[in-house]
Amino acid sequence: MRGAFAEELEQLRIQVELMALRVDESVARAVRVVEFGDQVAAADLLASDDEIDDMHISLLERCYELLVREGPVASDFRLVVSVIRALDSLERIGDLCLRIAKTADEQPLIAANSELHRVAVEFSYVVLAAFRRMRTAWAEGSLDPLGPETSVDRRSTDALPAVLGDAGPEELARALAARIMELSGPDAVRAGVNAFVVCRSLDRIADHTHVLVARLKYLVTGDPSHLADEVA
Repeated sequence: MRGAFAEELEQLRIQVELMALRVDESVARAVRVVEFGDQVAAADLLASDDEIDDMHISLLERCYELLVREGPVASDFRLVVSVIRALDSLERIGDLCLRIAKTADEQPLIAANSELHRVAVEFSYVVLAAFRRMRTAWAEGSLDPLGPETSVDRRSTDALPAVLGDAGPEELARALAARIMELSGPDAVRAGVNAFVVCRSLDRIADHTHVLVARLKYLVTGDPSHLADEVA
């Protein structure tokens, strides 16, 4: 009986990995919208959101069913509850990517301001790199892939070198907000509004990635002090 339950937990883990992969694809598409105003990436993002939502609902239902039916012991209970928390963050990241997709038409206004655009692009690559480290760590059930936050690719081409060195998401969010406030000219309001949507969305994606990392640390170590990091 417990063997069958262990198999169900393994299948749950695999499905969460698949959902994380789908969300990873969404974040990568959002980066292309920020950097290039890629309309194809934006359309693909919109089209893929229903799949992420469906996976979220289906996996939540499976988690609740397992909790009610099996009455899992401490370690298994910790896994299922952590998966529930992770699913919520993954689904929210997908929604935030949608917000970025909806700025695709206005991306040229952001790109017209080179400093604003460069920081936005750098911010998006830092967020993508952090999400991918987190996704690998969850897939391996190990904290090792998290690594140092500074060892990330902050650009896609030599035309857009990193402008803020080893700045993390919080510093990049502040830098981007400061550049938004410096905008001027007839298109400043439109550019600023859309840049703010991008800035806020990337900042929230970084926050949810942090939550996922904190939950993984709790899952791997069993130390409840990591749960406090979810709201830090």
